[in-house]
Amino acid sequence: MKLLSTTVFSGITAFVKISAAFVATKVISSFSGPAGVALVGSLTNFMAVVLSLANGSVTSGVVKYTAEFKNDRRKSKILYDTSVFVSLVCSALVFLGLILFAEHWSRSIFHSTEFVSVIYLLGGGIVFYSLNTILLAFLNGLGYIKKFTIINGISSVITLLLTIILIYYYNISGALYALVIAQFAVFFVAVLLVWKRIFKNISSSIFKPDFKTVKNLSHFTVMAVVSSSAMPLAQIVIRNFITKEIDLNSAGIWQGLIRISDGYLLMINITLGTYFLPKLSSLNGKNELRKEILDGLKFLAPLFLAMCAGIYFTRFYIIEILYTKDFSSMESLFFWQLAGDFFKVLSWVFSYLMISKVMTKAFIFMEVLSALLYVVLSMILINSMGLQGSTFAFFVSCLLCFFIMVLIFYSTLFKR
Repeated sequence: MKLLSTTVFSGITAFVKISAAFVATKVISSFSGPAGVALVGSLTNFMAVVLSLANGSVTSGVVKYTAEFKNDRRKSKILYDTSVFVSLVCSALVFLGLILFAEHWSRSIFHSTEFVSVIYLLGGGIVFYSLNTILLAFLNGLGYIKKFTIINGISSVITLLLTIILIYYYNISGALYALVIAQFAVFFVAVLLVWKRIFKNISSSIFKPDFKTVKNLSHFTVMAVVSSSAMPLAQIVIRNFITKEIDLNSAGIWQGLIRISDGYLLMINITLGTYFLPKLSSLNGKNELRKEILDGLKFLAPLFLAMCAGIYFTRFYIIEILYTKDFSSMESLFFWQLAGDFFKVLSWVFSYLMISKVMTKAFIFMEVLSALLYVVLSMILINSMGLQGSTFAFFVSCLLCFFIMVLIFYSTLFKR
């Protein structure tokens, strides 16, 4: 699997996802304004944490070991059965947690019990989402990038259609329902597409998990839980702080920028996850790893820098296309957000090295440090700089974390 070809397929996936997400954002902002965008952002962050817990956060481990065991049918079967078992158990626990404490979660996320039915719906479909992520991890590890691309594309289209239909009839409640339903509805489409390739290897022995495999996957569980929880939780804290110190509309404008950032980062993230994790997992020598990391940085840095420049100089048009005039003040936030995203992307390359080589402590340290820096600096700078302080805080935290990543990379692969 070549980086360039992977980028092409990843680009297709990202284009569909970005297009669908931006159209959905336009619909939400038109119907519900900045406040609606803020509520959708709150649910998105909450779901990122919940959905990670629901599959045991083993997807990175499944990708790594699927790539390693590609030619060993016995080990592959043990991996499949065990990962599905872990996913089912974790889904059941998350289901109970969501259903039993639905009102609490609704108040925590939306500051109201008005949307408690959204939490019930999320709990009811959680197992299907969980199994879908495991299925996609199998496809990624085996190198079935075309199928991987098709399923992700279908997921984006389903999300968009549901958002348009439901927000038309139910306003902001419809947008929240659409976000939840789309997460697990695509599972049934995925099953139809890849049943023979994947599910034929899964048997009744999923109820007899291999505990050595569970132990191996647990390292990835810890890393993934921290990775998928740290930044969403940081964003929840910052969003609440902006709402309290400024107002809800400002929180919605900030959230709107985050949605744009998530959009243009998507292609890079998909490329790295699809290419680097299986690739780095298959390499053992320091020289090979150094070359792969440095080649990746040489490829990504100019590509993303050009993308950032293009986004910055067209930011007025982007805001006009994606949002309404209520979001016009967002343009002043772009520079530092883009600068932070540049160093964030470069840091991701080193993060995948940590995941592939199970550098659990270093990975967790960096994720927690990044989130804490972001929150603390935001609270300090928002008070002195207003809303722009949040993006400057993001830039500083990403820059500092990048330099620490470089030091870890040097000490790991250059020192003897």
